[in-house]
Amino acid sequence: MIRFPFKANSKYFYAFLSIIAVSLILLVITRAVRGLSAIVLSILTILIFLYWSNEIRLILKKQPGLGIIRSSNKFTYESIDTNNGLNIIAQITGQHSELKVVFIPGKIIITSNNGLSEKIKIPKNLLLKKHDFKNGTLIINLLYDI
Repeated sequence: MIRFPFKANSKYFYAFLSIIAVSLILLVITRAVRGLSAIVLSILTILIFLYWSNEIRLILKKQPGLGIIRSSNKFTYESIDTNNGLNIIAQITGQHSELKVVFIPGKIIITSNNGLSEKIKIPKNLLLKKHDFKNGTLIINLLYDI
């Protein structure tokens, strides 16, 4: 079996591919056009490549369900406004024996012993009432600070 030297979601994998792509483009430009125009075209090519690779990375990062870009430890959640506060319902996959919910005004940090770590931004005028984790579903009840 052939082993691939990089993991699929490794930043080194994308850096390696980027270096190869830019090197090939620069090689073609410097062979086809000589002199100062080749240097200008090379610098312009590098800048355009950096801009568009960053744009593509941001677009792919926002797409749901892309396992290559997004971490497998992330989970989906919904926030439901109620009359007296906010309820957050999260579906957390995997086995988590100890799940910790840390409340800091303005955000909730959810961590577990299996490497799960997620931050959820919330309004600062909310207080944590209770949280409950059963069968992969985390329910967090928040009340408005009066």
